[in-house]
Amino acid sequence: MVVRVIDPKPDPSVVKQVICRNCGAKLEYVPNDVKSKSVSDYGGGSDTYYWIDCPQCSNQVNVR
Repeated sequence: MVVRVIDPKPDPSVVKQVICRNCGAKLEYVPNDVKSKSVSDYGGGSDTYYWIDCPQCSNQVNVR
């Protein structure tokens, strides 16, 4: 069976909102919009940061 798109709009259950702390714009995003980067610290552990880019001011907005 082939995967079919029934409705191209994202389902409301996966749409999230966040406010850009730089310009105050309310942003709506889906998991596919989230970018990530892993960085290592001095102790050898690593942290992963997740963000989206604000389309209004280009600021990186941290998301979970």
